[in-house]
Amino acid sequence: MGGGAGGAGGGGALRVWDVDLSGDAGAAGPAAELLTDAERARAARLADPVRGAVLLRSHAAARRLLADHLRLPPERIGWSAGRNGKPALTGAGRGCQWNLSRSGPRALVAVGGAVPVGVDIQQEHPHGDPLALARRFFAPAEAAQLAALPAGRARVRRLCLLLARKEAWAKAAGGRLLDFLRHDAGGAPAPYGTARLLDGAAYAVADLATGPGYAAAVATAGRTTGRIDYRSCDWRDLCVPN
Repeated sequence: MGGGAGGAGGGGALRVWDVDLSGDAGAAGPAAELLTDAERARAARLADPVRGAVLLRSHAAARRLLADHLRLPPERIGWSAGRNGKPALTGAGRGCQWNLSRSGPRALVAVGGAVPVGVDIQQEHPHGDPLALARRFFAPAEAAQLAALPAGRARVRRLCLLLARKEAWAKAAGGRLLDFLRHDAGGAPAPYGTARLLDGAAYAVADLATGPGYAAAVATAGRTTGRIDYRSCDWRDLCVPN
């Protein structure tokens, strides 16, 4: 783990940036300048200005981070939605695997190089009755894990962690969360991820230490994530001129 936005070093490590997106919704102007017309239009269509600002900031921060990682100017960083909506870099960045997730005032940007990657962050909330949801949608072993916990915060946190693991796994595989809910993503965390099989292919899923109130995970193709270079930064430091 480390601090700062960082450059492209790290010896080939899987890179994850934790971006603080907080701030007044009306202060997103500098971030908007980094986006395409389509991205700005999408944000403008959102009824909630806070959600619109978060979308603008997350996309602008991702563009800055990817530009720094690839040593390209931000205007040369573009992406399009691939299968099941997963973003894929186009143009000069084509072939570099990356992923984006946001929840509340935070976003995660993961870069896996040539290796498919998925990332997810969940701001903790009950989603209704955590145990009932797990029994209805998750693997039986996962529901049993929730049942063994005391009702309340412990179950909420476990549910959100399992959702983050499943979403990251689905993204790495290019699939849909709905198709991964029954796949068992339980068990204790491992330093370089826990290997999970899907149709004969291995994916490594690792938890991220995002602090209280959030659960997050990153996944890559293969049996291990390798070293994870996890860093924190603020969208203003990336997108607002000094």
